[in-house]
Amino acid sequence: METVKHVTIRLYLSLLLVLFFITGGLALIILAPVYKSAFAPLASYRDFKFSRVWAHIYKVMWRSLSDKSYRDMYPSKLTDPPRPNNSHSPVRIKESWRGADDNCDMCQNSCCAQITCPMLKDRRCLSYGSLYFGYYFCGRHPENQSQMDLYQCPKWEMRPEGGALS
Repeated sequence: METVKHVTIRLYLSLLLVLFFITGGLALIILAPVYKSAFAPLASYRDFKFSRVWAHIYKVMWRSLSDKSYRDMYPSKLTDPPRPNNSHSPVRIKESWRGADDNCDMCQNSCCAQITCPMLKDRRCLSYGSLYFGYYFCGRHPENQSQMDLYQCPKWEMRPEGGALS
């Protein structure tokens, strides 16, 4: 039954993205409460800068479609459960990390900052905890060395083979 739930949520999010592209982004305005709850429940409507969000979505989609190495860094299946944090991933926090475990506020090099994510406000993710966060890129980061290398991540490191998950 959980698998059906995960498939349903991913299809719902995919439908919202398809609607966004079919309408040239107009769906984001027309269905603002729906998009807000799915992508950024912590954000206020004032936080949405339509042009920045619009440009960012197209930039991420273009990179995902045109760059196979980028696409391969974020493998996921339709049936995969969400990852709202990294508790089930093959990475751990480095001993040298001095920030909080539950965010990347201390990191000037965070992946969010590097891709100039419009949901980053005062170095806090407004999308944290959303359906999108758990099911797509954000909640799944980092889950492999390629992701950490791309963003030069100072927080995470791969667990030793066979290491216990915490």
